[in-house]
Amino acid sequence: MPKSRINQSSLWRVLLVLPGLAIYLAMIIVPILMCLYLGFFDWNGIRENLSFVGLDNFWRAIIDREFQNSLKTTLFFTIPGTLLVNLLGLFLAILINRPGWLSKFYRSSFFFPVLISTVAIGFIWKALLSYNGMINVFLVGWNLEAIDFLGSVVLAPWAILFVNIWHDVGFIALLYLAGLQAIPKDLYDSAAIDGANSWQQFRAITFPWLAPALTSSVIIIFTAYMRMYDIPFVMTSGGPGGATQTLAIQTIRVAFNQNQFSYGASLAMYMLVLIGVISIVLTHYLRKREDQLIN
Repeated sequence: MPKSRINQSSLWRVLLVLPGLAIYLAMIIVPILMCLYLGFFDWNGIRENLSFVGLDNFWRAIIDREFQNSLKTTLFFTIPGTLLVNLLGLFLAILINRPGWLSKFYRSSFFFPVLISTVAIGFIWKALLSYNGMINVFLVGWNLEAIDFLGSVVLAPWAILFVNIWHDVGFIALLYLAGLQAIPKDLYDSAAIDGANSWQQFRAITFPWLAPALTSSVIIIFTAYMRMYDIPFVMTSGGPGGATQTLAIQTIRVAFNQNQFSYGASLAMYMLVLIGVISIVLTHYLRKREDQLIN
């Protein structure tokens, strides 16, 4: 191929990449760098002058009891949520991995909550679970005591976790369903001829072949729950007593409600580092596991 043709092809590739790269830099990289920069200053988001304070904001976050509680709450949502969403998603995927119109109906039903805005879902479930909501109306109608789902320090986090699982399990089920349908049927036929039962087929065929789907599902849910904001904010605003306040809610509240923009920037950087480091470790481990199971 002539050298001019090669140069022209390379130029076109660069031109095609530039719009996406420019958007990525403007929307992701530049805000991250600005956030890191502001974390070293004392700024309320309004005044023109910035006062350099070094690492004071980052050290303040480490000893901040509210930040520690928000981190614990976020991990409470993330760790059980990631496990339960993936277990339930896999279970549902196996149940609906059958031909027929009823299976297609179930797939649509499970996926439907994903199509609804998380803000709308928060308001819907807030109306259902509030002390005067529909669920308590039914309980009182059956001569039972009303339950304060969203006003209890114990029950509110579980209610938020339940709503998020309900919202996400259908999407994860479809990811596992796609993985199940990619498994060659000949493997199951051969295993059945060899006398393998359903559990043995799952351990030897289904689970190893679903390794890529498991990796994607775990990373998607983990990163989403570490950044959880919409549903807990709409349903409880982080209450009661900070029991449902996640890192994202605290960061927004500190930066914009309390006008501590620089401190909010340092909290955002901590959240970025936590999500990034744990995601990299998880991805490395799960990719390594894929190679071991498949090969």
